[in-house]
Amino acid sequence: MAALENLRERWLVVGSDLLVRVTQGICDGSLLNADSGRADTRARIEEWSDVLSLYAPVDETDSVRVSA
Repeated sequence: MAALENLRERWLVVGSDLLVRVTQGICDGSLLNADSGRADTRARIEEWSDVLSLYAPVDETDSVRVSA
């Protein structure tokens, strides 16, 4: 009976350790995905900012001539 209890305790420790390792791996992967997504988003915002600057409104008040 003691051997069975000892075996049960060992499996609980091993199972707990495996669960912690798997959870840590999932968390690390999620952080990497989030960092990658943020980097992609930043790059796209910078690209679109460059494009939008090409279409900036032109101040036409200097070139408007008034004739009577």
